[in-house]
Amino acid sequence: MPNPYLFRFLSILCFLTLAMGCSKDNSAPSAIKPRVVNTFAMQVNGRDWEPGKSGTAECNRTFNAAWSWLDGRPYFNITAYRDPNGNTGAQSNNILQLQVMDADATGSYALNGSYWESFSSHAVFRATKPDGSRVSYVNKRGSNTFKLVIDQFTPRPNTMLRGVKGSFSGTLYNEKDPLDSMDIKRGDFVFQRTNFYDFSQCE
Repeated sequence: MPNPYLFRFLSILCFLTLAMGCSKDNSAPSAIKPRVVNTFAMQVNGRDWEPGKSGTAECNRTFNAAWSWLDGRPYFNITAYRDPNGNTGAQSNNILQLQVMDADATGSYALNGSYWESFSSHAVFRATKPDGSRVSYVNKRGSNTFKLVIDQFTPRPNTMLRGVKGSFSGTLYNEKDPLDSMDIKRGDFVFQRTNFYDFSQCE
């Protein structure tokens, strides 16, 4: 004759086993969401200016930065594009280029060279006017009217390319008409990764 207590015990044990099995999360582990590590923004003549998007991914914004070296001395470049059609390079409606030489320490750097010279600190903003004409606004040579400040370097593992955080501001002048100028304020950038080869701002 079956033992009713044994049967009851086995029934409870079976129920608990099934309940514990159901409580386990059998779903595949979720992918790690990319984290935005680079940012760039500024104001042009009092209006907010942000780079455009490249494609539909939130991580892809049209700005990047690069480290280079000249005779062992580092220099740093930032390029930002904004275009209604997502164009980059020379075809973009708006292009900002900043270059700071001997960028080996935190502090303030005057961008007072010329973009016509490959190895000088300079700032240039190329804008497309409503009539389709192109205008280059440049820093004044030999002047301190445009500055870039490096606030922080961030060492990164397995690379000599440090992350950079800083700001910039100043006045740029129409290359062909010095009476026409552009004020850039609240320029701010963070590059935890220097993405000179793409427009991905995440990792």
